[in-house]
Amino acid sequence: MIFAQSNMKEFLYTPGMFFEIPEFQRPFSWQATNIDEFLNDLEECIKEGKNHYFGTVVQVKDTDSVYSRAIIDGQQRVTTSLLMISAIYHMARRNPSLIENQETTADKIEYQYLINKDLDNSRVKLRTVTMDNEILQRIFNVHGEESELDLKDRQSNVYKVYAKFREYFSKKQGGLDKYIDGLEKFEIALLTLVSSDDNPQRVFESINSTGKPLSDGDKIRNFALMLNNKKLRNHVYCEYWRPIERTLTGINQDNITDFFRYYLISQKQTNIKMPEVYSEFKKKFNKDVGETQEIDSIDKFYGNIKRALKFYQLLKLYDTNDIKNSTDLSIYGDISENIFRMRYLRVDLYIPYAMSVLEYHAGGKITDEDLASIFKLIETYFSRRIVVNFYVTSVDRFMATLHRQVLNYLRLNSEANYVEVLKYIFLSQTGQTQMPTNDDFNTAVRTFPFYEQHGNSVLCYVLSSAENGSKDDPKQTLHKIVEDELQLTIEHVMPQTLTSKEWREMLGEDYERIHGQYLHTLANLTLTGYNSEYSNLPFNGVPAKDKMTLEVKEKKTGEIRKVGFQYSPLQINKWIAARDSWNEDTLKERQDWWLENLNKKWPLPETSFKPAEEDTSIYLLDDIDLKGKGIKSIEIFGKKNSVSTWADAVDIIIEAIYDNNPDHFLTTIKNNEWLSKYIQTDATVFSSYREVYDTGYFINTGTDTNSKRQLVANIAKALNLPHDSIKAELQASANNGIEEIQD
Repeated sequence: MIFAQSNMKEFLYTPGMFFEIPEFQRPFSWQATNIDEFLNDLEECIKEGKNHYFGTVVQVKDTDSVYSRAIIDGQQRVTTSLLMISAIYHMARRNPSLIENQETTADKIEYQYLINKDLDNSRVKLRTVTMDNEILQRIFNVHGEESELDLKDRQSNVYKVYAKFREYFSKKQGGLDKYIDGLEKFEIALLTLVSSDDNPQRVFESINSTGKPLSDGDKIRNFALMLNNKKLRNHVYCEYWRPIERTLTGINQDNITDFFRYYLISQKQTNIKMPEVYSEFKKKFNKDVGETQEIDSIDKFYGNIKRALKFYQLLKLYDTNDIKNSTDLSIYGDISENIFRMRYLRVDLYIPYAMSVLEYHAGGKITDEDLASIFKLIETYFSRRIVVNFYVTSVDRFMATLHRQVLNYLRLNSEANYVEVLKYIFLSQTGQTQMPTNDDFNTAVRTFPFYEQHGNSVLCYVLSSAENGSKDDPKQTLHKIVEDELQLTIEHVMPQTLTSKEWREMLGEDYERIHGQYLHTLANLTLTGYNSEYSNLPFNGVPAKDKMTLEVKEKKTGEIRKVGFQYSPLQINKWIAARDSWNEDTLKERQDWWLENLNKKWPLPETSFKPAEEDTSIYLLDDIDLKGKGIKSIEIFGKKNSVSTWADAVDIIIEAIYDNNPDHFLTTIKNNEWLSKYIQTDATVFSSYREVYDTGYFINTGTDTNSKRQLVANIAKALNLPHDSIKAELQASANNGIEEIQD
């Protein structure tokens, strides 16, 4: 390892040398705010003649070539400096008078800093392995002319930074060469690694630079591409990481962390929090590939990832209209509408489960009809929960383990059908994960202040659910809202303020109670494109000036448009238009109408499946052997929650105990020698763990089932909890005799 004090101009002035950004580096990420700071510092250095510390640059000598250096830290600073020089070079080529020093010509700038003519007469000397390299080369080839670059190039960070330099220097009258000379004031600490030094990846991870923090996606990419040899790195990058990046990254978009989180959840069948993605990826890589890094095991590992990537694209990235019309994706046409609706709701929790199901389907384990039924059930589950105002985010553990739950039942019931088992599991949920019953639906529709409980998108989702495309126009209303074909907002049929006597007379003597009871309920809501024009107008009785027959004059064209309920093409408004009055009887009738339509759209499933073995209830504080036993639910302090893994059960139990008395819980953990070994503030000592909320205390879940039960029992004993305070419902042999070791 060689340390030297240098500066950015001296570092970049390297005729006969290429700089390479290794495969494990992230793409260029500096943005306009970083460039403002860069230029401010540079201007101050030039004006004041003082030096500025610009950070560390770490390079590695390439053992395969004497002409290249790999930059493993400082990429953002080096790339930015070269982009500035490129901008000055292109401007000087067009107008040499912008350079004051007669010895500093455009040709010399090109030769000294940008191109190594003796080695490669056309390639920029900074070579990256990401898409940035292609963009950088195209910018150079067209002399930075915006009109010569396509939209994707112009919207990249690389071009935006380059263009900012061009814009900045275009306001200068000349003397642009002083900015290149000014880089001499940007001092750097130059660290050069040689072959006997530590693994560059480890050095990269340990550097505490001041740049933009690495995401877990960045760290995964770094780890994945820092393999044993360059040939292997190039193979993984070209065959796997380039397609992954092209799929998951784009203009202001980076879904790498998101994808790998969902992929890992689908593989592990347990919930993984965002900060755990990188560590879980490393565990899986080390388990599946190992230190030997054989190409066969690597191809198998990444082959699974590429297959999962296609499912992720289907669920989150593809235009759902294209799914229906694409030959390659036609097999998924029947689920495209379900995908669209889940995407509209921004419900992503189901994606890991859906990825598992799609892989199961691709393996021929379920039919196309089964797949369509499963996606319909998913939509029904979440939609019913939304209607009754159950938290959607509380089911992350459940959805993460759902596929494994179904397979456990199928192993014990060989004649069972996947869809029927799934229905059974949905119907069996209790607590935070339960499927709302018809009684729940009835209560919600008749009494809940729906308008106050939900945002505009959810209101539009539910209100448009009763709309079906016609034969002449099969496109459904929600699609039209999303695609801006319909500008609809929420309308209260009975207005929010009863300022007109017509409304008070229509509602009757008890109008205040009726108004307060029904105003924000689903029965009194509809969709319209003329919310402001409807205002507090009477329901009917004033031709062209009531909500039934309203006409409005377009400001731009002067055209008279009939926009009242009577003229609306929406089915929810046609029902309203068929009524002579809007009073309590009508509102009750409307409630029935909504219940009928919502239950038709998202019916409570019925199943013929019954488990072959009866579930068994136990008190978890009893000294009982749980080896090979699965778990269905946990009840603590009288509150019951469905679970599918013992790790989830322990997590729920300990958080419930913590809620009971947080201070006493933490004090007990600290002072109990046995418990402090299983619940610690350092998560790295455990192979698998769960955090107790955001307390910084982590539970060891990398143990067998009996050890997990013992942990719960010892906590209960230390806190003097009653014997009957923790109850579990078991699924006998649900793990097929295989003891759970990790969550």
